[in-house]
Amino acid sequence: MVMNLDFAWLIAVFLVSLRLGALFVMSPILSSLSGMIAIRVLFTVALSLALVLGFGVRLNTIPTALGSLIVAALVELIVGATLAFGVSAAFGAFSVAGKVLDIQSGFGIGNVFDPVTRAGSPLFATMLNLLAVVVFFGMDGHHALLRGVAFSFQQVPPGTGFTAFPIEAVIRQFGAMFSLGVALIAPVMFCLFLVEAGLSMVSRVLPQMNVFMVGIPVKLFAGIAMFALTVGYLGPVMGRVYASIFNYWEQVLG
Repeated sequence: MVMNLDFAWLIAVFLVSLRLGALFVMSPILSSLSGMIAIRVLFTVALSLALVLGFGVRLNTIPTALGSLIVAALVELIVGATLAFGVSAAFGAFSVAGKVLDIQSGFGIGNVFDPVTRAGSPLFATMLNLLAVVVFFGMDGHHALLRGVAFSFQQVPPGTGFTAFPIEAVIRQFGAMFSLGVALIAPVMFCLFLVEAGLSMVSRVLPQMNVFMVGIPVKLFAGIAMFALTVGYLGPVMGRVYASIFNYWEQVLG
């Protein structure tokens, strides 16, 4: 029995899997599967096969020499990492929002043990990160992500790379992480600011009272209550966060 393997097809699958691997490793969407290395590798290879066979992803030039193959592999890793930055920065907005709330409300004093990462995690940051992933899959964001991946291979075929590195788009996405993070928790921040102002006035009227010890439970209650009241209105801002991923990809791949 003689098996004929298409060398160009194998190289295409290899390069596509490198771009997808860099994208999935650096993006927080599959962070809960960090310990399941075999599953992530099989998923990446299966998706690469589907893109090559189903979408007809092909190489413009087939690298035959070892040096050109290494260069093409490095180029794919750079492209995948650049695309993954857009996803990481978008989901980083939730981390920024959560950490600001933890510091301002007082939860930053203690950390909650995260059994996935086996490290301490602030309460609001962990909760917002989990909410972001759940809403992303609930809004069929993973389907849009797969369409964006297929679009990236149409705009930038495997092994070609960017004509010019999109540094302006990267800086813009990095700045959007902080602006969108503040927009997510603006009502809670304003409420906690009013609580801080009220406590400062109380400290002036009653200097003998330990405002720090009294203020911690007050800020905790106010932060949790205000967040519970405004969590239903996060939809439009979360939509802007997810849309920033694909806007960034259009700027990078355009």
